[in-house]
Amino acid sequence: MNQTVKYIILGLAVLALILGINLISYRMTIGEVEEMQNDYENRVSEQVEVQVTKAMERERALAFEDSVTDEDTEDVLKEQDTSLDIDTIYQIQNYDAVKDTTETEDDHRPEDFVGFTRKDMDDYCKEYMESVPAEEYLLGLQSMGVVSFSKERLVVKKIYDGSKVKYRYYLIAVEGEVVIYYGDKKTVYEYTGIETERLSKEEQNKLKRGIEIRDENELYSVLENYSS
Repeated sequence: MNQTVKYIILGLAVLALILGINLISYRMTIGEVEEMQNDYENRVSEQVEVQVTKAMERERALAFEDSVTDEDTEDVLKEQDTSLDIDTIYQIQNYDAVKDTTETEDDHRPEDFVGFTRKDMDDYCKEYMESVPAEEYLLGLQSMGVVSFSKERLVVKKIYDGSKVKYRYYLIAVEGEVVIYYGDKKTVYEYTGIETERLSKEEQNKLKRGIEIRDENELYSVLENYSS
């Protein structure tokens, strides 16, 4: 093989190598362009979806405002302006969460609420729950609120859950005497007349901190030990 042929073969090899490199570069460039195109299309799609969602939310909001129209607004304004009078029917819905039952009873107390507005009744329910009577505490009263308010009828709902009343009584030393409170720790059930100085130091220390009693059987058992 002469020198000329060698140069030709070498030139063809170099040309093939250059073409191969260019082809690879071209394919890589095409791939990058396609990836960039897909990424761009995805971003545009996401932006369009966001804008469409926002537009739909605005339309729903406007539709809701239109639906709450005059009738609902009128009802709200009517409740705000209405006040109870002596002829208002007062009903209480007692819901037992343990039994999942509701009993409705009429209460003869409208005279106590004469002149009350909806806000006054809401405030009354809130104050009632802040200082629940002992008998209501023992029944497990959890909440109280107005469910219907008009000049003709007032309906209040009370929710009870007796399973949440863990302790019905509470013993504590008051001025050297054992005093029994209801489980609410605010209402006195009985002054026992038992002097704490007659008890052991251990019991005296317990009574200083207060002793929670589950039921009457446990209460009588503890008092019997104190009296013996």
